Amino acid sequence: MNIHFRNAEALMEGISLVSSDLGITVCSNAPVNVTVTETEEDVLSVTLKENDARITYGGGKARFFRGLSMLVCWLKDGVKEKSALEHPLFTMNGAMLDVSRNAVANLPTLKFWLRSMARMGMNTFMLYTEDTYEIEGRPYFGYMRGRYTREEIREIDAYAQTLGIELIPCIQFLGHLDTHLRWGASGAYRDTERVLLVGAEETYKLIDDMLSAIADCFTSRRIHVGMDETFGLGTGSYLKKNGYRDHREIYFEHLQRVTKMAVDRGFRPMMWSDMFFRMYGEQLPDYGDYDPRTELPEDIGKFVPEGMQQVFWDYYNPEESFYAVNLDKHDLLGKNTVFAGGVWMFTGHCPHYSRSLRNSIPALEACRKKGTKEIFCTVWHNGAESSLVLALAGLAWYADYDYTGRYDEDSVRTCFRYSCDADYDDFLKTEQPEYPYDGDVGISRSVLYNDPLLGLWDRHIAKMQAGDYYRSITPSLTGIGEGFFAPAFRVIEKFSSLLENKSDFGVRLKTAYDTGDRDTLASLAEECDLILSRIRALRDAHRESWMLYNKPFGWEVLDIRYGGMLMRFDTVKLRIGQYLRGEIERLEELEAERLRFDCKEEDAPIDGWSMWNGYRGLSTAGIL
Repeated sequence: MNIHFRNAEALMEGISLVSSDLGITVCSNAPVNVTVTETEEDVLSVTLKENDARITYGGGKARFFRGLSMLVCWLKDGVKEKSALEHPLFTMNGAMLDVSRNAVANLPTLKFWLRSMARMGMNTFMLYTEDTYEIEGRPYFGYMRGRYTREEIREIDAYAQTLGIELIPCIQFLGHLDTHLRWGASGAYRDTERVLLVGAEETYKLIDDMLSAIADCFTSRRIHVGMDETFGLGTGSYLKKNGYRDHREIYFEHLQRVTKMAVDRGFRPMMWSDMFFRMYGEQLPDYGDYDPRTELPEDIGKFVPEGMQQVFWDYYNPEESFYAVNLDKHDLLGKNTVFAGGVWMFTGHCPHYSRSLRNSIPALEACRKKGTKEIFCTVWHNGAESSLVLALAGLAWYADYDYTGRYDEDSVRTCFRYSCDADYDDFLKTEQPEYPYDGDVGISRSVLYNDPLLGLWDRHIAKMQAGDYYRSITPSLTGIGEGFFAPAFRVIEKFSSLLENKSDFGVRLKTAYDTGDRDTLASLAEECDLILSRIRALRDAHRESWMLYNKPFGWEVLDIRYGGMLMRFDTVKLRIGQYLRGEIERLEELEAERLRFDCKEEDAPIDGWSMWNGYRGLSTAGIL
């Protein structure tokens, strides 16, 4: 499709980046003429009448690219006359991508994210880098983790700017640094295995080097400094050096110092706010992050350094009132709170769209009503198996809500088509392997890593018809997903195919052993070959997907997990054969009683929090 643009000189470089995705060619004698007008008002207006179109935008280039994507889709659909007028709710709306928990997205993938987000109209992108960026003179920082070089970050930064997206560093100045603190080279500034040693000058030399590296790579002067989940602060080397001190005092001391360091460097810092709430609410029974029962002191603001913006994160609660109450409480910590929701990608192979949507829309409603102006959507990996590109369908909720002021599934479906040329409904199908029972807690990781001989999760699987469920959904996952997303879809398909046999194998094996059904035992030994072939098929599809989207570092973890499953089923086949041939008298693992994994009463409901998120606990009761 040939298009001629008028008054778009400042946008032409960005247009060239998205033109291939949109399927357009820019030329002077094109049949379609698009007049572009930039205005001071934060608005997006798109009009089409025959072959003449106008895009009026204000508030940044990303607004324009949303309008262009909308217009191109109209033209492809044969629309002759149409108009749209949108007034965005938020001045900042984008995503934070976890590139620290094994999956470090490569540059082509990051560029795809940026183009897709620009076409949605999103204007902010954060790279969550714990130790996956380069610091000169510190070779163990990000060692063998796939860290980005300075040149790579500069390239992505420039690419983002061309599309009207601000690339903001999202790092850590206190906790969540265990992958770096594991090395002996970090001993001078290690408090615990994951928290920096407050007060040590070596700690602030490290932070100064962090700021230097970030300042050298990113154009933005905004910076997210983390400071969340600093569990164990002051209980390791700090305790040995200084004796006991209230962790709140330690935290506030460090916060003051790092804020000054960042501000002195010309940065405008922001931080996760959860620790303020935990400090004053953790004594509550069954405390959860941002527990609404938490009472913050009226003068807590004195502990928040001037210039430090707060980021309220949550993706666990479906009640609008939860978000509204906590947004009000954040006023005690300072004005202009940022809200961070999320698309659940961190519990296994599959997205959790239903849960993510159920929690995101009430949060966005609360933000709209409270006048929150800056939001973003987190996409955590947390060392899971997921292909994070599948989260783009969830980003469409945040983008479309911003521009329309409401959630409407048809509108989201259209937005996603505009931005990614993909079928939104196909993406929603990829969560199906999570729910082989009538609950709303995803459990696919549990049925995948449950050991076939030890059966640590057998008592739970026995209550559901898991194999039948997976056989019913695999056909719907076969042959969907196209283009850049296709390898991620193939992983979900092969995953479901494996679970047709793997999910309840241990239950069937123990039942056959307990009842002395030797014919079924022989059949299960043969089924091991089918399961082994499907593990390999999943591993191969997953490896292809990983190597397309990510740097190769981190894949070794999944080789270990898949390799463990392969070896276990090799052992299962061997031991069944030995038993049937009379070479061994019994299978001791199968004679052991199966207990509930969560240690609860028999009739207690399944609680996913204690089950689906830990590979080690599911695969062995021993030491891994």
